[in-house]
Amino acid sequence: MHESPLERVAELTLLLAVIIIAAKIGGEIAERYFKVPTVLGELCAGIAISPFALGGLISLPVIGTLFRVEENSESTLPVAPELFFIAQMAAVILLFEAGLETNRKQFLRYVRPATAVAMGGVIVPFTLGMVATIWLGFANLDSIQGLIPALFVGAIMTATSVGITARVLSDIGKLSTPEGVTVLAGAVVDDVLGIIVLAVIVGIHDEGSVSAGRIAIIFAKAVGFWLGLTIIGSLLSGRISTLISWFKSPGAALAVAIGLAFIVAGVAEVYFGLAMIIGSYSFGLALSNTNLKHRIEVPMRRVNYFLVPLFFAVIGMQVDFTSFFSAHEGHSTLSTILFAVVLSIFAIVSKLVGSGLPALTVGFNRIGSWRIALGMLPRGEVALIVAGIGLASGTIGREVFGVAIVMTVVTTVLAPILLIPAFRGGSGLRSDDRAESEPPASPPQADATIDSRPP
Repeated sequence: MHESPLERVAELTLLLAVIIIAAKIGGEIAERYFKVPTVLGELCAGIAISPFALGGLISLPVIGTLFRVEENSESTLPVAPELFFIAQMAAVILLFEAGLETNRKQFLRYVRPATAVAMGGVIVPFTLGMVATIWLGFANLDSIQGLIPALFVGAIMTATSVGITARVLSDIGKLSTPEGVTVLAGAVVDDVLGIIVLAVIVGIHDEGSVSAGRIAIIFAKAVGFWLGLTIIGSLLSGRISTLISWFKSPGAALAVAIGLAFIVAGVAEVYFGLAMIIGSYSFGLALSNTNLKHRIEVPMRRVNYFLVPLFFAVIGMQVDFTSFFSAHEGHSTLSTILFAVVLSIFAIVSKLVGSGLPALTVGFNRIGSWRIALGMLPRGEVALIVAGIGLASGTIGREVFGVAIVMTVVTTVLAPILLIPAFRGGSGLRSDDRAESEPPASPPQADATIDSRPP
């Protein structure tokens, strides 16, 4: 019990400082000494200071244990709800910036190929997740309730962390490449499909069945909002840019733009069931071809330097390896380890095949398909959220939850390591599609004229 609100604020400030500094140290070590993306260092720093590791062992006077699990009605949080809120706002800002940096025309061009990529990236992982769970004895076909854990593991497997991929693509300047926009568009469609899958499974768990009408309503709300926001936002982008540019005081345009992104993100989550980051990304995408983008992109990047590492550290703090060794469901530790290994392998293969093969059929060559498949690979915070819902609702037990954590960590760490070298080299488009996507070259006479002008 705190004596005053300011005492609580001071405590949260100290904890926030620990997370930010740990994330920056982890990112620096990862990039300087291991030559891997900073996001991996930030994730590892979060794992190290989590309440399940050093954060649960270090105790400070007055404050007590540095980090401890906070219980709420929906999930188990590794940090105080106030700090979790700040981390989620960082994710919203990250995806808003990613939307600003994406070429909107390129994005709209590759939405249809991205839909094929997302469909494969949902169906194949879902199927393999179910098969692994039933095959290794963590679910059965005797009844609907016996099948529920397999369905939920399948739902966890379908996840794609747009935050992880967007961060890596932004760092290497590949957000607006055909492969980059296909991955981001695919992640959006993946989120919509994932919502439907999760709603169906929760409905079956709670009521024993789910109606086709309910599925149709969920689909219409999610798809309608996303398409409506993308189309209407694009049509009104010039006016929105002019309105925000009316503010001339230092920092005002940036603050208003972020405020509007927060509104769109909140509406997406509360009223339409879409993740907040999808709303903020779509709003940023709508403004990507406006003058406002050039006015706010530099200060936006500075804001992200401070906030975004906090988000990835908090993702790492949700990793609880101790749950992996729980034995409350009658399975041995060996069988649980085997399940984790098999599920991790299936998680990698299912996205590489499920997203990579469709990419080959919609205009990409083997290089491009490999890049897209890797971009869809990390499960990240999305899988952790779905697994947390399953654990809190009693749909899955702690053993299955621990296995899901291992799979999430493996895919989240592996994807950035492979993604950066994958983008070295030539075009990922087939030759005929590349010719269509590239603007015609300027004639030599025009170049000579330009070059001959006096400075």
